[in-house]
Amino acid sequence: MITAANPLSFGSTAMSLDEAPRYTVEVESYSPSYSILRASGDLDMSSKGELLFEVDRALSAGTDVVLDLSAVSFMYSGAANAVIDAASASDGRVHIFAPTRPVRMILDVLGAADLVVDHLPTRGRSL
Repeated sequence: MITAANPLSFGSTAMSLDEAPRYTVEVESYSPSYSILRASGDLDMSSKGELLFEVDRALSAGTDVVLDLSAVSFMYSGAANAVIDAASASDGRVHIFAPTRPVRMILDVLGAADLVVDHLPTRGRSL
């Protein structure tokens, strides 16, 4: 997980908040076949790599992924396109959950509204 809540320090050198990432990406695994990837903050150009890494890692392990974007305040179109491409190539194993209004607008403009789900799966029930 990367977070920008506090400055990062390495030894005696601390990064200022201007240099620290302004996003978090966390993975919650609920079973070998189901994970929620929660992103928050500004998914700018610098977040794209980690976001894709976590999605790819979950998919390569055979996990269905719900990408929770309910706490994302900004999403760079390159990060949005990367998520859309990963979801499109996943045979329905990646779903986008609860995007904020700015993120939803980007997804709609990019033609990805069908990737958004309005509920999380419950035990024994798929998306």
